[in-house]
Amino acid sequence: PMRVGLHLSTSRGLKKTAQTAVFTGCQAVQIFSGNPMGWKPSHPDPKEVEAFRSTLLYHDISPVYVHMPYLVNLAAPNPDVWDKSRGALSAALDLSETLGAGYVVTHLGSHVGTGLEAGVGRVVEALSAALESPTGPTLLLENSPGSRNELGSYIEEIGDILGRLDAVRTRLGVCLDTAHLWGAGYDLSSPEGVEGTLALFSRLVGLERLHGIHANDSAVARGSRWDLHVNPGEGQIGTEGF
Repeated sequence: PMRVGLHLSTSRGLKKTAQTAVFTGCQAVQIFSGNPMGWKPSHPDPKEVEAFRSTLLYHDISPVYVHMPYLVNLAAPNPDVWDKSRGALSAALDLSETLGAGYVVTHLGSHVGTGLEAGVGRVVEALSAALESPTGPTLLLENSPGSRNELGSYIEEIGDILGRLDAVRTRLGVCLDTAHLWGAGYDLSSPEGVEGTLALFSRLVGLERLHGIHANDSAVARGSRWDLHVNPGEGQIGTEGF
């Protein structure tokens, strides 16, 4: 069965985050691995970690998702940015194990004009190295709206990348952002549109690889290659789609 939750801040500590999840009725929860606009990884106090894990366990709030910072670019041609991105991925995977989180969510990044094939190659290399161990959290690749040479805006691209990572497929999945799908041109404004999009995903990726949905509406036009999140039902996708 589907479980619904929120992305919550950890600025007041993990214990408070868990309490907020309980108070707001979360069945699942997502947090950032650190400052979303920075590189510094989070090193939470062990007592905070214990309070976080025990509170969520007691109230059956699961799964827990750890979202990577926005600066991460696993397709970056700049060696410094690419190395920092790989380090951030490793740190997020370690943090997830510490927190008992089942999933890490990452954007793929941008090839910055160097071409799709070059960018995909760098992503595949980074993910292969990060997931060498057969055990650990599942890494979810999040689709993008496709602005600024971002990878993964089309379902075909995600399927291609996953196909090249077959050796580590047991630790890989997908998180679909509805606003990003809309920005990339997929029609989610009606039941027929949603069914068509999921049928394509099922054929090219597999619904068994879908482990999370970021349920965001969009304030911009379909196919704009951009995204501006608004609450579900309050944007261009609308209530019927959701």
